Amino acid sequence: MRHNHSSIIKNFMQRTKTLSSEDFVRNMLLCFGAPTIKGIKAATLLNFRRGCDEDMRSLWLEHADEWLAPLNVQWLLLNSEGMNALVLIYRKELLSRALCCDEACSILKEYGYPLHDVDACLECLRGKFCAGFPHEIGLFLDYPPEDVRGFIENREAKKLSCPCYWKVYGCEK
Repeated sequence: MRHNHSSIIKNFMQRTKTLSSEDFVRNMLLCFGAPTIKGIKAATLLNFRRGCDEDMRSLWLEHADEWLAPLNVQWLLLNSEGMNALVLIYRKELLSRALCCDEACSILKEYGYPLHDVDACLECLRGKFCAGFPHEIGLFLDYPPEDVRGFIENREAKKLSCPCYWKVYGCEK
């Protein structure tokens, strides 16, 4: 039987409802964090949230290091309160490469990030989450800098080069 991607994800999400909190977080981490875990993508943003009475943030803080150590990825908790855990998992060497190109540096500089220091950039990003959602996070997520700039400056669909699932503002290829 052939499934499309949305039905596979829908079935996966249905199955996670029956898992323990720990198994839920581990499954979400491995499924949605796979591109970063495999070294295909510099970073992935994960929002662990499940019900209004489950403290995913404390669970993450308790187990993150043991879960991630064998995967060779690092993590940064972006929210400082609440029960959900908004986590950036990343590969530092890939993230450094993504943030050091000229266009990414230009955008980071405009938004007050220190240049050429990944750890300082990550701390700055965490601080910006206190004031809202920083759209330049796309640079950290390995999106093309021209698409990040395009999204920040032109949120209207008519400015898109390719108005599909991925918002392309630069070269479609």
